[in-house]
Amino acid sequence: MPRETTPDTPTPAGDQVTDDRGPAWGAGRLVMVLYWVFGVWTTSVAIFDLFKLGDRALGPSLVALVAGIVYLIAAVGITHNGRRMRAVGWAAVIIEMAGPVIVGLLGLGQPDISEGRSAWADFGADCWYLPLVIPVIGLIWLWRSNPRRIVELAEQIERPTHLPRPRVTRLQGSQSAARPHTGRSKPSSRG
Repeated sequence: MPRETTPDTPTPAGDQVTDDRGPAWGAGRLVMVLYWVFGVWTTSVAIFDLFKLGDRALGPSLVALVAGIVYLIAAVGITHNGRRMRAVGWAAVIIEMAGPVIVGLLGLGQPDISEGRSAWADFGADCWYLPLVIPVIGLIWLWRSNPRRIVELAEQIERPTHLPRPRVTRLQGSQSAARPHTGRSKPSSRG
């Protein structure tokens, strides 16, 4: 029994195309949940720390808030599979990858930078080094779920590999159209 009908893609006979596939409950959902939970957690901790700032410096709390927002942006980019949102996801995950490293290196000689709770302080030590692991998972998922790569793999499966592909050569002179190679070394000048 068909689950979903897409009315915007009619068949030549005028019938509607149905999608009999079930919902995806695999690794993609786990990656999305991981990003959403970690993003909400780091953002809420940063907001809580901003309200109870006291006599501490404002910088580390703002870095923690930026880290949480970047994780939420990455979660949105990974969840939505459009071309623009994938680009947003790639950019956010790359920033996530660089964030703990940059903040951790800057904080090596200055304890003020790693004073507050932050997902990026001390290379992510406050969050059990998850800020170093989660971006790797995000990069792998974005690469693995790339629609272009999936289509190319599907086309390789559908196309028989044992049949030779026709070679295409260019004709000399004013004719620029590509024609299949016939086995002769030079195309004839007869037309």
